[in-house]
Amino acid sequence: MPAIYSPSLMVTKSNIIVQAILLIQLFSRLLIAAPISQPKLVVVISVDQMREDFFDRFGDLFTGGLKYLLEDGVYFSEAFHDHAVSVTGPGHFSIGSGRYPGPAGILSNDWYDRETGSYVYCVQDNETKGILTDNQNNSYRNINSTALGDWIRHKTPDSKVYSISSKDRSAIFMGGKKPDGVFWLDNRTGQYITTDYYMKRYPRWLKKFNRSKPLDKYFGTEWKRSIKDLSQYDKRCRKDDYPGEEMLKKFNGRTFPHTLQKPDKGKGPTYEDLWNFPFLDEVLLDLAKVIVDKESLGEDNSTDLLNIGLSMSDAVGHSFGPHSQEVMEMFLVLDAYLEDFFNFLDGIIGMEHVLVAFTSDHGSGYLPEYAKELGLGGGRYGSKKRRDLLKLNNELSREFGMGSYIEAFSAGAIFYSHYLMTAKGLSRKDIDSVVIPYVKKLDWVDGVIVRSKLESEDNLTELERLYKNSFHPDKSGDLHVIPKPHWISKTSSGATHGSPYKWDRHVPMVFAGYNLKPTYVKDKVRTVDFAPTIGRLLNLEIPENVDGKPLDLVRD
Repeated sequence: MPAIYSPSLMVTKSNIIVQAILLIQLFSRLLIAAPISQPKLVVVISVDQMREDFFDRFGDLFTGGLKYLLEDGVYFSEAFHDHAVSVTGPGHFSIGSGRYPGPAGILSNDWYDRETGSYVYCVQDNETKGILTDNQNNSYRNINSTALGDWIRHKTPDSKVYSISSKDRSAIFMGGKKPDGVFWLDNRTGQYITTDYYMKRYPRWLKKFNRSKPLDKYFGTEWKRSIKDLSQYDKRCRKDDYPGEEMLKKFNGRTFPHTLQKPDKGKGPTYEDLWNFPFLDEVLLDLAKVIVDKESLGEDNSTDLLNIGLSMSDAVGHSFGPHSQEVMEMFLVLDAYLEDFFNFLDGIIGMEHVLVAFTSDHGSGYLPEYAKELGLGGGRYGSKKRRDLLKLNNELSREFGMGSYIEAFSAGAIFYSHYLMTAKGLSRKDIDSVVIPYVKKLDWVDGVIVRSKLESEDNLTELERLYKNSFHPDKSGDLHVIPKPHWISKTSSGATHGSPYKWDRHVPMVFAGYNLKPTYVKDKVRTVDFAPTIGRLLNLEIPENVDGKPLDLVRD
């Protein structure tokens, strides 16, 4: 067959080179335009005691990091913790693991242990000890669960996982079983520390950070309102000096400005004093920057995880209450802190490569004094509870003979003496027959839930379901007591949380960065959905015992 001549089929060495260059340029453009398959870094931020309505009340004043989350994130406005005992330990456990805390054995921050007759701290580990400290024995060792960091490491063992907070339990619960490092503040020394469960010696960068004494510079600092127009505070908060706030005489009482006094001559700083100011959150974010830099987080193809537990909003909230001017100013300061941190991440990694996942471990209730002013009722039952339990034991003694029938009131429940019940041949129903009518008459009690109800799966009310998610069959007490709305356990001043009511469980949940499409979602979701949502975004294998479900996030 004769050869066919066509100019289009003529191939020369020069046009091969030209076509190759064009193909390389085209391929490069496709790589640049292609969506990023995985974030290089996931940053989980938990802001302790942040109610969801803080975004509603203060959101128009935010100009920095919190504004970025509101405007550029996927914002779930109806996120709730789905358990009754709404405190730091269970909250951070749910955030980190996607599981209900009760069935995993996390009843509260601490709880009564029948076997030892003493109280157990939620991250207590008697097999470990602190590095260069003699007062720390905390870790994740005894927690019957994995966490997000463990799921990431299971998929990509080269991924790095770090967790930090001013509180040990916050850092530990988010860190999981096998992180590279978990660090928290030692209030005695002002140093960030860990235990030998995690490592045998401190990294050089942490030693250097601690040697710089980053907390000391704040002593002598005055904390004052940052907005000159004080009417902005009056519109969003109650008056600055309000009954029921803690009288912090050392820091100028209940009103702005609050001054962190310098230590007396010849004495070292009292680092616990910093817990009434925002400053520890700034130091923690500075530590986060050091970890990102020195551990090269987000610099390779394996997704890294950095958990950050910001705790100062909890400390300020406990002292002054969620409607105080101090809490408003706390979040204006946090807005600026987060702006600086996000700018750092953008500069060193690029926010399109960073997934920020933001939430809180619990909300907060009203100061009872403020609730009363609003016509909501309320009170303080801390001292009442002790007297009421003594009287209850007297009632039981009259009915069944002398004895100590009540062992403890812990994690929202009364613990009966099983030893005494056995010795006297009494059943739980026998004890309940005296306890329940007595407890229901107390002025701070709204109702009770018997143990048998929580051991069942059938016909649970919404309130009973919340308590079931805080219940463990081997560890929990015999009768759960539901306080009345706006009645709190703090005895004389301050605010708190811990109830099953929505103000203690309603928290923000936001996912931002990583080219996520900004979305406002009003569907009701749960904090146990938080970790699985990140897990699905990273294509992780999520354990079958996880209670949460992944939420839909859309990328631009």
